[in-house]
Parts: sequence; C-alpha cells; structure tokens
Amino acid sequence: MSEKPPPYNPNVGPHATAPPPTYAAATATAYQPPGSSTTFVTQTPSYGTIPIVVQPVPVPDFVCINGCPACRIGVLNEEFTLGGLCCAFWFFPIGILCCLAMKERRCANCGAIFS
Repeated sequence: MSEKPPPYNPNVGPHATAPPPTYAAATATAYQPPGSSTTFVTQTPSYGTIPIVVQPVPVPDFVCINGCPACRIGVLNEEFTLGGLCCAFWFFPIGILCCLAMKERRCANCGAIFS
C-alpha cells in the first residue's frame, strides 16, 4: 500500500481512441427470440423521465347580483316606466300594484333594457 496510483491522463489507456459515448443518440432494441422474424424495433430510451399531469384550474362560478347579462360589466338599475307611473296616479289604490309590476331594469354601462 505504499505505492502511489498512476497519474490520470485521459489520452492513455484502452479507450483512448474511442470517441466519448453520446447519450442523446442511443437507441434500445427490443429482444427477439431465436427463430422469429428479423424485424427489429428501436426506440429512444427515456432516462428516468417523470410524466407530468397538468390539471386545469377550476374557475370559480359566482353570480353577480344585478349584473348585466349583455355586457357583464354594468349594474342593472330598476326604473319605473311612464305607463306604470300614470297607472299609479290615475288608478290610485290598484295603480300602485300596476306601477310595481311594470318596472324595467336598465344597464348603467351599455344601456340595455330588461323588463
């Protein structure tokens, strides 16, 4: 154990004339039992790759109360129609119910009218 190991020199030794192995071009051949056809199947090996499964992130469904279904930005405001106001004035006790039934909703952003 008193001997020193030989110095390291990459150009010396039995593998000095062989090029370094390239792992990207390596292929594996499937085993063919003797007496079978001469078709060879080659494939690129996967060196420890891990399959990654990407699941979509669920978008939360929420309902915006009084939100405009047309533009989805504005807020719906309730307004009394002119006919409803006239019914409330001329047919006082029953006209108020007609006035409440004849409301329309208008979007503050796009101006769409919903009844």
